[in-house]
Amino acid sequence: EQNTTATIADSEQGDGDGIEAQEPPEDAKVFVGNLPYDVDSEKLAMLFEQAGTVEIAEVIYNRETDSSRGFGFVTMSTVEEADKAVDMFSSYDMGGRLLTVNKAAPRGSRPERAPRVFEPGCRVYVGNLPWSVDDARLEQVFSEHGKVTSARVVYDRDSGRSRGFGFVTMADETEMNDAIAALDGQSLDGRAIRVNVAEERPRRSF
Repeated sequence: EQNTTATIADSEQGDGDGIEAQEPPEDAKVFVGNLPYDVDSEKLAMLFEQAGTVEIAEVIYNRETDSSRGFGFVTMSTVEEADKAVDMFSSYDMGGRLLTVNKAAPRGSRPERAPRVFEPGCRVYVGNLPWSVDDARLEQVFSEHGKVTSARVVYDRDSGRSRGFGFVTMADETEMNDAIAALDGQSLDGRAIRVNVAEERPRRSF
């Protein structure tokens, strides 16, 4: 009859080892967008240290021009600190720009709220734009037809002038289709703009 106590103790022990805290968990990674272009990885780390221990801070740079792409990632040492960082720095004014901060999705999982950079499904190509149209104007035009998660005019690297086209990402497919139907061929500052679903990656036939 004495054996029963041993089996109970064994079964209890099997439950307690869910501890995996050696390296920072994937969930402790935070996406930081709308960064001023003069913010480097070090400045990013210094800012986020206000929320806890920063394990990794990296600003993403354009390989060709070596200039910041205006976003980066910070990995905090715990999920709690990452959540705190999101609370502290969401819409934080850094050099006159309000930061976009949210949890970066761990690989292979579906986040509740995806980071706002990659949503190719609802991305629209806008062509024949007047030179005067900038990101803010583009966003304004499209936001009349739904929620715009990003609006970007493409500029020429050398001259700094608009190349006359851009991309807009809408929050969902219905709004994207509404915007295309409403805006394709419409006159904007005297030019008929072209609006269609953005190709995932232009297939070049070389």
